[in-house]
Amino acid sequence: MKRLKKDNVVSFLKEMNKKEKVFCPQSVDGRDLMFMPLEEGVYTGNIGKTTISAKTVLFPQTEEILSFTEKSISKTIDASKTLLFGIRPCEMKAIQFVDQFMTRDNFIDPHYQSRREKVTTIAIACHEPPSDTCFCVDAGGMPYLENGYDVQLFDAGDYYMALSGSEHGEEILANKYFEKGDEEDKERLEEIKNKALHSQKNSPGMQKAIEILRENKPDEAFWEGLADRCINCGGCVYVCPTCTCFNVYDLPSQGGHIRCRSWDACVHAGFTRETSGHNPRPTQGSRLARRHEHKLKFDIVNFKESGCVGCGRCSDTCPVGLGAIEIIQELNAL
Repeated sequence: MKRLKKDNVVSFLKEMNKKEKVFCPQSVDGRDLMFMPLEEGVYTGNIGKTTISAKTVLFPQTEEILSFTEKSISKTIDASKTLLFGIRPCEMKAIQFVDQFMTRDNFIDPHYQSRREKVTTIAIACHEPPSDTCFCVDAGGMPYLENGYDVQLFDAGDYYMALSGSEHGEEILANKYFEKGDEEDKERLEEIKNKALHSQKNSPGMQKAIEILRENKPDEAFWEGLADRCINCGGCVYVCPTCTCFNVYDLPSQGGHIRCRSWDACVHAGFTRETSGHNPRPTQGSRLARRHEHKLKFDIVNFKESGCVGCGRCSDTCPVGLGAIEIIQELNAL
């Protein structure tokens, strides 16, 4: 176990930024906390829940995937060594979920995978919930990670306790800014973990909601009733760390064309509208049903885990109170 003084975090990140592109939570105009390249915002030491997840680094909102002319076609791969600092446990769990999605059914998404292979993760455990809408434990997660990270930090006041989770993590902990811990740190680490588990109070009842969906209890009237409140802004989808819906389109470019993909949203009518004009999900209620059945029912069938990690971003974002927390509560009231 090592220690990283909080006063040394910025110096450490600047040193790492010389070798690989560093992303971390930073303040924008003193308001929003965004996951962005080092020094594009202001690092204040607040490693809370960012407005939008680190998914944007691995799966950009818009990206070029290939270019072509009348005579040739070439794949576009934009990947470089990257360090993600300040990943919360729910977000790391979300990345692991997207890893499965992008490598399923004997197909590997080359654009996502090329970035993922070059990413180093330094996670920070939650000693207390970053916000009132966090419900990771209720969603089957933990406020700290057991695996899947390179380095994990635990807040110990004026310093972080640092654990390695990979060979690359061991290399990072050999950096001059990490100091050797002592025997008391081991006891303190267990105290922090125990306190963190008991600090997770938000419990909307996700497991019960999963059972209700499995039993097909919600009918069309239930979903259409919720749809009457939905304004179809798509905010829940765009902030979700596990949503992967996208659209593909071509744009003219000098001497040819480029093909791009951009995030899309299954709650929008155009997502499933066919060329003929027919839409297999013609109402907002049917689209809301599909989204939440996807997260809480079919993802469990396909990936053995829910597509919701309990980050609460959708509940933070939805202007009419229809985030995951509220949907779960509505389901449990049936």
